[in-house]
Amino acid sequence: MDWSALPPELLHLISTKFSYFSDLIHFRAVCNTWRASATSVLPTQIPCFLLEPDPGDTTLQFYSLTSGKTHTVSVPSCHDKTVLDSSNGYLLVQHLENPDLSLLNPVTNSKVSLPFLQIKRPQLVWASPDPTRTDGYTVCMFGNARVPNKLSAFWRRGEMEWSTINNGSPRSCYYGGMYLVLSTISKNLEILDVATKTLRDVVPPPPGEGPFSPPRALVYIVVSAGQVLRVLEHDDKYQPADHCRFDIHRLEFGADKKKPSWVKVSNIGDQVLFLNVVNGFSISASCFEGLRGNSIYFMKAEDIFLDHLSCYNLVRYDIETGIAEELPFPSVTGGAWFLPSLHYF
Repeated sequence: MDWSALPPELLHLISTKFSYFSDLIHFRAVCNTWRASATSVLPTQIPCFLLEPDPGDTTLQFYSLTSGKTHTVSVPSCHDKTVLDSSNGYLLVQHLENPDLSLLNPVTNSKVSLPFLQIKRPQLVWASPDPTRTDGYTVCMFGNARVPNKLSAFWRRGEMEWSTINNGSPRSCYYGGMYLVLSTISKNLEILDVATKTLRDVVPPPPGEGPFSPPRALVYIVVSAGQVLRVLEHDDKYQPADHCRFDIHRLEFGADKKKPSWVKVSNIGDQVLFLNVVNGFSISASCFEGLRGNSIYFMKAEDIFLDHLSCYNLVRYDIETGIAEELPFPSVTGGAWFLPSLHYF
């Protein structure tokens, strides 16, 4: 039977039935006819975890929460690159022999080259879910430069160079034209206007929290359902997963000349937070069968090896009950959550 002779309408219908994006990739790779007939709208996908690949590795591995299995995806364009970070379905990759940076969608193999940036191993803070738009910034990155030590960079599609701010933190986020930077020492949140490069406000930590209190705490700044959340993890690498707990505060922007402040929340509705080592994102559980709302999926460092690498396990935390449970997960020393998309540059 000549599989390439199947009617395009039938091929398109088949392509809409895949529950995992790697199956769609394999479908599109069969031949030009199948690729042209495939859906341009990716079926709703639960975030998967990208296991940290070796430099130059063209086979990427994604762990699926749905199937409980690790799926492999061939990305030939990674043969001379190293994967640095991930955001909104895109990978930040850097050439192995020079500082060239680009954004890559491993699902469509579409990529865009980024201007030169004087940052060694930059961190991708945020990439726009729709990179074709030109009415806002497409990429926000942070890293350590020679002068100054901290540098954050912003780029929108069509521009030839980065817009930079001499400030930043690994635990930061981009929100509606504002760059929210969590101070590593004071734990203050600095709100900067990206367009004017000016400091708008400084928000102190919630009462009872400070530079060293609580001890060993990890703080994440996450945008969730249009709100900015401060998510504090009471972390102890030597305690079991069921000892983990979180405190969550919502940023209340000041009205009538009032200063912004943190308001404690005990429920985030149907939202689900996915936390990486230093940042995270939020999705609605109602869009994904099998996900539990009002919960947090996060990586817990379980063991510390002699070479200073941590082994991470996956834990789900129920915000309402305060119960944390470890989930099946491959033993990894690095990686990031990934949201598949079919966007092209």
